[in-house]
Amino acid sequence: MGQLHGVETIELAAGTVAVTTIETAIIGVVGTAPQAAGAVAATLTAGTPLLGNELTFTAKKGGRSGNTIRVIAELPQPPAKGKGAGAVPTSAKWENGRLLITLGCSEEGAGNATVSDVVTAVNGVADVGVSATGSGDGVVSPFSGTLSGGEDEPFPLNTPVAMAGATALSRLGNAGTLKQALTEINDQRNALSVIVRVEEKTKPEEQRAALLAGISVLSSAKSVTTYQPRIVIAPGFSEDDAVGKALETVAGKLRAVAYVDCAAGATLQEVVQRRQSYGARTELLRPRVQVSNAEGQLVYRPYSAFAAGLRARIDYEKGWWWSKSNQEVYNILGVEQVDEFILGERNCDANLLNMQNVSTLIRRAGFKHWGNRLCSSHPQWHFESVRRTADVIEDSIQEAMLAYADRPLDRQNADDIIGSVNAYMRRLVAEGAIFGGRAWLDPELNTAETLAAGELYINYDFGPKSPTELISMRVSVNNEYGIKEMTAT
Repeated sequence: MGQLHGVETIELAAGTVAVTTIETAIIGVVGTAPQAAGAVAATLTAGTPLLGNELTFTAKKGGRSGNTIRVIAELPQPPAKGKGAGAVPTSAKWENGRLLITLGCSEEGAGNATVSDVVTAVNGVADVGVSATGSGDGVVSPFSGTLSGGEDEPFPLNTPVAMAGATALSRLGNAGTLKQALTEINDQRNALSVIVRVEEKTKPEEQRAALLAGISVLSSAKSVTTYQPRIVIAPGFSEDDAVGKALETVAGKLRAVAYVDCAAGATLQEVVQRRQSYGARTELLRPRVQVSNAEGQLVYRPYSAFAAGLRARIDYEKGWWWSKSNQEVYNILGVEQVDEFILGERNCDANLLNMQNVSTLIRRAGFKHWGNRLCSSHPQWHFESVRRTADVIEDSIQEAMLAYADRPLDRQNADDIIGSVNAYMRRLVAEGAIFGGRAWLDPELNTAETLAAGELYINYDFGPKSPTELISMRVSVNNEYGIKEMTAT
């Protein structure tokens, strides 16, 4: 390093970084929308109807790519001196994304290309990227312009698309399952959803295959949209175990939770039996709920979209560490099958379902979600709020630690990592999300060999808050209160 007489400033990259909590209220929705809007083709209008020479050029392929197409219409170059001029017919050619039109002219060099001449010339070019239309009989003047207004298909098949609230709901059309599901989500709160539209099929086996392919696409949602779903649903289809298990699989990849619906009219025994097929990232939802559709008819709908919207609302209003159980679900008129609920009664339907890790709805000052558990047999990890607390902490720390990757492996780097994690744990304690947590160097795995191999092992723990599932009030009769009153002087 050269010498310096003066003052210099050097920015140092060392130090702790703030761990930012990931976004939790992101819902992945897979379904059908056969009337969804398609791509819009770019267009260009030249001329004017007043002169009868209006032409419209339309990109043959819809989408924004058409906005780069340029159309140039020119008169032919005048002949060289000493050479006689001749009449030139109208012609066109397609070259490197440009449509080049030579307007016809008379022997005297006056333009005489009509709208019909230009349309015929353009549409006769092989492999041209635009089509031309026009019905006037005026003479076309030279012009140039670029097509505009092209828009990509808003919901292409098998492609994750992010949508906030109901901003583009109308573009899904009324048919299929997606528009209704997103409406039900947004009845609870405007939520951020990642939508995967699959093709609607008439045969059940083909529809199932389309759904399985669409569900698998959710794992690429973050790469495509920058948003990673934390709740995954397929309303209207997840009563099929093939679909339900696919949701569970993708939930494991995404550190998400799958909400799976039960079939219409399923008995308590059938629901409990089905629950045994699912694991620690699935919540099985018993009820189908009554709502009013767009025509004013009362219909029964799967519950998963409502539950996903409720989960998003609780995340925003209370925190991701809260359970959604005992919270009101909006815009529900009734349930298809009433599960008996008697507070304090262990053998009522609702409690029996909950103890078998199945969630339901109860009616108490409105309809409320009733159930804390995923389909896990672990006494703490079966709580959805505990599972999601772990997911949030693990993903948030993992994202933040990328900043330390590939730095020199020394004590400063290790201390910075530990300091960052411990600061995050203190913040979560202050927010009320956890009881506590800390990070430390693993004393056994960090050996001379692992350090030389570029491997650093850091442990951390945390204390999640389980939901208050049971409040046991122990009561006894004390007759001494009466004696005290009677003998008081």
